[in-house]
Amino acid sequence: MSVWQGSVPIPLHTRPADPIFAQRVRKNFFLDKARRVNPVRRASASDPASPSMAEQPPHRSRRWLRWAMEITGACMLFLTAAVVTDFAYFVATLQAEAPSPAVRADGVIALTGGSDRISEAFDLLTEGRAKRMLITGVNKATSPEALSGHTAAGAEVIDCCVDIDRNALNTVGNALEAARWVQDKQFKSIIVVTSNYHMPRSLLELRRVLPDTTLIAYPVISQNLKLDTWWTDPTSIRLLVSEYVKYASATFQLRVEQPTLQAMARAE
Repeated sequence: MSVWQGSVPIPLHTRPADPIFAQRVRKNFFLDKARRVNPVRRASASDPASPSMAEQPPHRSRRWLRWAMEITGACMLFLTAAVVTDFAYFVATLQAEAPSPAVRADGVIALTGGSDRISEAFDLLTEGRAKRMLITGVNKATSPEALSGHTAAGAEVIDCCVDIDRNALNTVGNALEAARWVQDKQFKSIIVVTSNYHMPRSLLELRRVLPDTTLIAYPVISQNLKLDTWWTDPTSIRLLVSEYVKYASATFQLRVEQPTLQAMARAE
């Protein structure tokens, strides 16, 4: 190997020792080797044809962000599928046909919310299917005479065998008042009368306060709910989705409203 001085080559072994010259040779040697290994770095920043920084490989933090987004998307997809499956199961468990009237229990409880519920409960009472009846969640403005219009027996059956609760404000309140009534009467079994779409949530709340009492479901078929073709009826869809949300909230005991008038008065 030699270097040129003018037009005459001078061998390196005959060149006097030059520390600065040797340092430049080593620097150029390693620089050329690095450029051969990584051609992206070889291009000068001032070269218009060289790749820009935007074309460099993504930073590790960007890969973590992409992975986090993919995991979040997968979790959301799984959660959506779970909710849809649970909703379909909820709808499938609703009874579409009237139950058999051949049921017997110590008492019968009618949860207000529809006139058909009270009428069906009165029929069970007058037929001797239960000893006594509780109507829970009755509005303060509703008189006993108005309730007697739901049965052919009239006011006589109300005077002898019917108790009226005006304290409950919602399903949780219905369950609390029903528990007090069952314990006061020392009943071991009761028939629960409410709409078919409302029955799962009613039984859920009642089982929490009456774990040792036999609960017999007597669902009333709602006229506003078409279970056979609910997906084609907007009213049925709204009713089922609304009740499913309430049922899911009751499952996790997510309560916002006060259950009874007494609890509301204490909160104020």
